[in-house]
Amino acid sequence: MTSNRCQHCGLVNFAGTAECRRCKAPIAWGAEAGASQPAFSSQPPLSAVGGDPYQPQQPFQAVPSLPNYWATGGADASPYAQGRKLRSGLATASLVLGILGVFSLGILLIGSLIGLILGIQAVLKANREPYAYGGKGVAIGGIVANSFAMLTIVPVALIAAIAIPNLMMARMAANEASAIGHLRTLATAEATYQSTVGGGLSFGSMQELIASGLIPPNSASKNGYEFKVRLLDFNGNAALAAAGDAIRFEVVATPDSYRSTGRRSFYVSEEYVIRCAEKSGKEATRSDPAVD
Repeated sequence: MTSNRCQHCGLVNFAGTAECRRCKAPIAWGAEAGASQPAFSSQPPLSAVGGDPYQPQQPFQAVPSLPNYWATGGADASPYAQGRKLRSGLATASLVLGILGVFSLGILLIGSLIGLILGIQAVLKANREPYAYGGKGVAIGGIVANSFAMLTIVPVALIAAIAIPNLMMARMAANEASAIGHLRTLATAEATYQSTVGGGLSFGSMQELIASGLIPPNSASKNGYEFKVRLLDFNGNAALAAAGDAIRFEVVATPDSYRSTGRRSFYVSEEYVIRCAEKSGKEATRSDPAVD
């Protein structure tokens, strides 16, 4: 029995076969076909590779390796990897600021405002990138807490807006009443000094009144008001202390901070009439109206 090899697939066919049993290609018989037969010396022996002797062995191709999403965890990490820890820092910060704001009037409003913004950002990130950001429920809780903290500021602010001006007015009224009382004390001390040390003629300066023990050492400033004693001669000009021509005096009281410690300025002289006027922090004069 003779045989011939297929020129296309290399399968050895029985003699007389018109076409290849495998590829169905026509087989040419004779010397010309034998001369044109391809060489298959490079084909490995069938005993070495095994399998069907009529199945040509294909070369081995390596399967490309897939990226290991579990090991890298970086930029190549799978967005759908299960068990990955989600980021929730913004949500946690929002909730913490919200809780603190409820008990601290919104941390002066700024803290609650920041917490509200962080909570909104956390919800948006969780909706947009659920595989990377979590804590959506915590963020919603932070938004609610910060909103409630901001609402608590409203009634407190209204109460403060009403109470603080009233407290300041009461404080200024108390300081002005104290200034009037201290002016009376200074005027009485001048009268006493004139009748004793001054020989019934001259008045004393602030230092002389303190040295005589008629007024306390801190008489120049008291309860938000500053007090000054001036000695004058008969013509109303300034006179020196311990001078015999200091037959007149004037004491002025001005607020340390206008509209904060007081509004009115006060004046008293050897006439012993206390006068006052709102001078925007400047000194009152002899021409101002008397205190009611």
